[in-house]
Formats: sequence, C-alpha cells, structure tokens
Amino acid sequence: MAGEPSIELTGYAGEIKDFQDSSILNVSVHPGYTDKNTNQWVDKEPQFYGVRPLSNQAKDALNQVRQLKSQPNMSVKVLVNGSLSKRVSEKDGKRYENWDVAARTIAVLSAKPKAQQSQQSGFQQSQQQYQQGFQQPQQGFQQPQQQYQQPADPWSQPQDEYGNGQI
Repeated sequence: MAGEPSIELTGYAGEIKDFQDSSILNVSVHPGYTDKNTNQWVDKEPQFYGVRPLSNQAKDALNQVRQLKSQPNMSVKVLVNGSLSKRVSEKDGKRYENWDVAARTIAVLSAKPKAQQSQQSGFQQSQQQYQQGFQQPQQGFQQPQQQYQQPADPWSQPQDEYGNGQI
C-alpha cells in the first residue's frame, strides 16, 4: 500500500457484507457547505466508500458497528482512517467507479436511533399532551444561588523573573 493516498473520513455506517476471509463496511459521507450569499447549508452529492478493515482494532470496531446496527433503526457514525484506492467496474454497459478504503483505524463516534417522522400535527401532539396531564411548572425561573466567577489568569499578573506572583 505504499504510495497510495491516505484518507480520513467521517460518515455513517451502512450495510456490512461478509466474505470468506474479510468483511466490507459501506460508509456514506454527506458533504456540504454554507453558502456565503444566503448563509444556508447546501448539500452536495453523497459519497460512498467500501471500507475493509485491516488491523485487529479495525476488525473489533467493525464488530461493534455490527452489534449496534443489529438494533432496529440505529444510526452509527464512524471515523475511518486508511489508504484510498479506486476500483472501476462495468455492469450492463455502464462504467462504475468505486472508492475503497483499506482501513487501519475505524472508530465509532456515535450511535443513536434514527429520527422518526411523526404522523401527528403539532396541534394533535399538544392536545394529546394536555389529555395526558401535561402541566406547566408551578414555579418560575429561579436565579442560581451562586454566580460563577472565572478564575484570574495567573499570566496577567506581573511576575518576577522566576514566575512568582506580584513583583
């Protein structure tokens, strides 16, 4: 793998394909940018990578991803570091370019349930909360008893040549 480009990417774990001697984790990356004119987020085309773990650490992390993905509707965010290579294939007369990563490191960054789309309107949800006994808090906001004070910066005080307090 000498001379191959190195890549580090953050994306979402997809399907895991198991083969006789290895496994491939599909990772999707959703790049985008903030448009300076409109100050709005603009999504670019998603990118897909086939990640093959090389090290024992990467294989252990792949097993952790497998366990997390076995739970229903689980979204798993991963960090991948490895060597990047391009594989070209042809199917039904169409040419496909596939990006593969030989992963030295895979790390699970987060795992959480995918957002569920609610079928109820906001009015229906608030009405349901009211019927279930939703109540406003009886007491208003209270100020904290003690205000946080930032500690003094020791370097802002004049010091002697040995770094001791005030001169």
